[in-house]
Amino acid sequence: MAYLRELSRCEQRYNLRFAASTRPQAVAMAMASLVISRRVRTSSGVWRPGGEWSPEHLFVAAISSCLMTTFQAIAAMSGVEVVSYSDRATGRLHRGDDRLYRMESVTLRPTVVIADETKVDRTLRLLNKAESVCLISRSVDSTISLEPTVTADHQVGT
Repeated sequence: MAYLRELSRCEQRYNLRFAASTRPQAVAMAMASLVISRRVRTSSGVWRPGGEWSPEHLFVAAISSCLMTTFQAIAAMSGVEVVSYSDRATGRLHRGDDRLYRMESVTLRPTVVIADETKVDRTLRLLNKAESVCLISRSVDSTISLEPTVTADHQVGT
C-alpha cells in the first residue's frame, strides 16, 4: 500500500552524480561501469535502495553524460585543459492533468576545474555551447537547465 501512495505522488526527483577523468578511455569506462554495475528495474517512480536504476535515472544519466562528452570534445578543440569534471544532475518527473507522467525537466550542475584561470569565462561559454549542441538534449522535450561552476586549479603546472 505504501508503494501505491508513493507512486501516486504528482512529482518525483531523480538525482545523479557524474565524475570523469580527463582521459577519454577513463570516461568511457566510468560510463560503462555506471550502467553495468547497477541493475535496471521497471519504472515505478520510486527509488529503492540496493543499487537499482530506473529508466528515469538512465534518462537523466543520458543527458548528463552527453553534456560531459560534448563539452570535453569542444574544450579539447578550443585548447581548454580540463583537470576534472563532475555533475550533479536532477530530473523532475511530473504527473500532468491527463494523469500521465513525463520527465518535465532536467537540471545539470556541472563543476569543472580547468588549468588556466584566464579561461574561466571561455569555459562557461563552452559549457553553454555544449548544452545547446548536445544530441540528447536536442532530442528530448524536457526543459534542460544548466547551472555550471567553473574554477581554476592553481596547483596545475607548479
